[in-house]
Amino acid sequence: MTNKITFTQDRIKKLPIPDKGRIDYYDTKEPKLTCRVSSTGNKSFVVLKKDAAGKVQRVTLGKCSDISVDTAQKKAREALTNLVNGINPAEEKRRLKLKQMTLAELMTRYIEQKGLKLSPGTSADYQKKLNEGFPDWLDKPVNAITREMVAKRHKTLPGSSTSKDNKMRILRLLMNSAMALKIIDESPTDVLKKAELDLWSKPTRKSRIIPAEKLHEWYGAVLGLTNAKAKTYLLLLLYTGLRANEALHLEWKNVDFKNDTLTVMDTKNHSDFTTYIPMQLKPYLRNLQDLTGGNTFVFPGDHAAGVMAIPRWPLDQVTLKTGVEFSSHDLRRTFATIAEASLLPETIIKKLLNHITDNNVTGGYIRTESNTLKQAIDRIAGFIQDRATPEGENVINLKTASK
Repeated sequence: MTNKITFTQDRIKKLPIPDKGRIDYYDTKEPKLTCRVSSTGNKSFVVLKKDAAGKVQRVTLGKCSDISVDTAQKKAREALTNLVNGINPAEEKRRLKLKQMTLAELMTRYIEQKGLKLSPGTSADYQKKLNEGFPDWLDKPVNAITREMVAKRHKTLPGSSTSKDNKMRILRLLMNSAMALKIIDESPTDVLKKAELDLWSKPTRKSRIIPAEKLHEWYGAVLGLTNAKAKTYLLLLLYTGLRANEALHLEWKNVDFKNDTLTVMDTKNHSDFTTYIPMQLKPYLRNLQDLTGGNTFVFPGDHAAGVMAIPRWPLDQVTLKTGVEFSSHDLRRTFATIAEASLLPETIIKKLLNHITDNNVTGGYIRTESNTLKQAIDRIAGFIQDRATPEGENVINLKTASK
């Protein structure tokens, strides 16, 4: 039954409060004007109208205690006129609020919208780069950031050209998000790729690996580390080619010693990736399990999401001892280089690196069997064993490794 009454101040005041939910009362003078009474005791004037698609459009005019019936009826007529003309006041209010969004608020919104697609480490890195590159812009409305400001900031940012570009890429990412939200019509970061300016640096693809002639010495220095987590982390990267972030977020529940597999969840390709544990690596993971097995992560620590940060000091220790400068990603590149030296096909190497292989016609047909990948991992591990293991350390404890 429709609750139709002629609105007056006294009748609105005497409308009963429902025990739960809400009740709508409709004005006989202005049929689209509604008094919405909720169980909280709140009474509000609302305009309800269906659009062409049958979707109810709602415009809240205000609390009944704040505006009179005459004012509500007048506002209702204005709201209806706007709706007929395609202007939704609620949508306009939302749009105006978006237009006032600051750069800091946009970053927060972007991270929330991406949700699980961004790892905690990536989110923290984005926020760090924004704070470092644009601390005085954080409270500025996004639409107040101009091309001239972007060009000037790129020129004055401290650090290397790569460091500058990385910070600008975060700004570009946010500005593209702002365009999608219709906060701005065009991105001010477009100025960086204008032909007359061309401010983006021309990065060269990194090619650094652990040199073959230094692999023996490097491996010995890693085994000499007293930090068990750092030692196992570096060996894991060398023997599996995992990305640093994938290794750091590896969980014990995804390490299967029975089948000699480990699985990384939600990788860069937004998929789960399973690889194999070679015999040479297994004892070090087993030993680490005695140390950190009570934790969720294989490499627990105080960094983002409760994992260990990249162990910079142990890396520096190895460098000081061997003269070999390297990063975590250099070990992934070394793994791929050794895989090629082991005469493995490119399709197998891509599979082991968890690179997408279906983006060409042939790759779309090949479905590599798990046993083939295990044999490939074992071949790479054997190559490393033959060329890197120091004398006296080249005999693996098969009893330990087979557990």
